[in-house]
Amino acid sequence: MKADERRQRILDYLQQQTKAISASNLAKQFGVSRQVIVGDIALLRAKDKAILSTPRGYLMATIPQAVSHYVGKIVAKHTHEETTLELNLIVAHGGTVLDVSVEHPIYGLLTVPLSISNQNDIDQFMDRLSYSQSNLLSSLTDGIHIHTISCASQEEFLKIKRSLKEANLLLDENI
Repeated sequence: MKADERRQRILDYLQQQTKAISASNLAKQFGVSRQVIVGDIALLRAKDKAILSTPRGYLMATIPQAVSHYVGKIVAKHTHEETTLELNLIVAHGGTVLDVSVEHPIYGLLTVPLSISNQNDIDQFMDRLSYSQSNLLSSLTDGIHIHTISCASQEEFLKIKRSLKEANLLLDENI
């Protein structure tokens, strides 16, 4: 199979998926190395294909279609150890953490897609964090970060904000 044909098949395959697919799984499926897949994804993105990289793999970017969905942002500040609590509170109240952003002094706003919507997603994210011994993006900004959260309604979003505030995980707006 030629490279262009493989890239089109990768794109077609990702468009049919509802869950993220790792580069390793794509490599096995298409009989190439993981690095070839990473390069193919980069080339597809350069052609304006909306492919996200999540902690669990690649996923096509989708615009929330349901009118009943509300998308809002929170500004959080907490320690590395409080990350699981933050994610659990958001998910427990029906939220999906779409992404995390930090304001970097040199690069400006850095945003990373997350798509964390259930306990399994939280467990996988925290396992990867622990296994890789990496730092959270918020370690660049003394724990301050922004999450974009999707939920069914503005009322649910406000419940999420209240629960995070009660747990002292939001940046104090009086600072």
